[in-house]
Amino acid sequence: MKRLFLLVPSILLICFACGNHQKGTNYNSDNELYTQSDEDYDNYDEKAPDINEEDQYDESNYSNEGNEKITSNKNEGYFSKIFGNHGLKNHEFKDAHTGLTVYVSKYPSDWQIISKPTYTVDQKIPVFLYQIQGPHNLRAFNTPLSVYVAYRNPQTYQFMAQNGIPAGLQRPVQSNKQIINSEIYTRMEQSGFHYVSTMSLPKTENYIRQKIREGGGDNFNSEITTTIWENKNGQKALALLTKAYIQQPLSFIDTMTLWLYNAEYVFVDASNFNETVEQYENALLSSNDNPQWKDYMERLTQQRMQIAQQKHQLYMRNKQAAFEAHQTKMRGIWAAEDANHAAFMNRSFGAGSDMGQRQVLNMINDQETVYNPQTGKNYQVDAGSTQYWMDSDGNYIKNDDLFYTPNGDINLNNREWVKVN
Repeated sequence: MKRLFLLVPSILLICFACGNHQKGTNYNSDNELYTQSDEDYDNYDEKAPDINEEDQYDESNYSNEGNEKITSNKNEGYFSKIFGNHGLKNHEFKDAHTGLTVYVSKYPSDWQIISKPTYTVDQKIPVFLYQIQGPHNLRAFNTPLSVYVAYRNPQTYQFMAQNGIPAGLQRPVQSNKQIINSEIYTRMEQSGFHYVSTMSLPKTENYIRQKIREGGGDNFNSEITTTIWENKNGQKALALLTKAYIQQPLSFIDTMTLWLYNAEYVFVDASNFNETVEQYENALLSSNDNPQWKDYMERLTQQRMQIAQQKHQLYMRNKQAAFEAHQTKMRGIWAAEDANHAAFMNRSFGAGSDMGQRQVLNMINDQETVYNPQTGKNYQVDAGSTQYWMDSDGNYIKNDDLFYTPNGDINLNNREWVKVN
């Protein structure tokens, strides 16, 4: 529930351009998981990402004028009726890079909340991990966002893996039932809980779907499933799984599906389960976006669109220039109408000259021949770029930015690239 939809536009851009992750699941791989004993309820958040105390942000109410717009909410009266005038406190979810508050949620004053922004999907847009402790043995946390791409044609998986999309990022779409059986069921059973039933949270589900549409448009679909669990010690648990997915044409013969999900867990004494779930829902519904963060996101989106447009224009100009150069070369050949083609080739380049023949073939096929010092071999690449970078497997990158180097780029799976001539 905690703003999975913030990253929808960014993930689309990342995944459709080129895979930039080594793994599809557990994108925040730096966050270790606890080891839980089934007999110790204090460790029910063992699967929660490790968030240190220094990562906790100030939970006090805003007092300056600039933040009043963030904390005001049209449902203020509604939440006051539930918790009383002094029963709530604000928790800020902050971007560590800009220092801006992304959004604020209202929690019961006796809940302890720790949140941490992570940037392993997008270096400028945070996804928040959180842990909550409270009365009646309350423990709550969420899991890192998992992102995958799927294809309709099975052969596409291998082709995309050979062209820079890590195999760990590619995975056929799974239903919520399959994810629950493979991940949530195992986690809960190991914690001493058994499955009871599913339940519906209409307010939460409507809110999540609305935010997904706002972030990714009407083409994004969602599947939300809430399961209930119990143990023998009088505790009850809620596991909420949210999945979003969208289909886009990949080529005239295939379709790509981007799908992403995360899970949220709430453990509490059974006697206080319904009340705690209602408070948990109300905290989500109370969330207020910071207008300054919205402005920042709009500027960031516009900047990225401008950069993408400039790169596209540069690519088209270089392509046109290469085409015109090719045409000029061909017109030079066509001008020699009085010469026999075979004699012309022999006279111009010498009998058996492989280099001369290759140059002509390159002109005809709109290609260039490059030499890779890593392998000591020549390779054929598409013409039209000022630079080419290649790895030891013969994969290459066309580049027109003289200041760009792919080495160290997290999007390229830590391969070693060399500039080829």
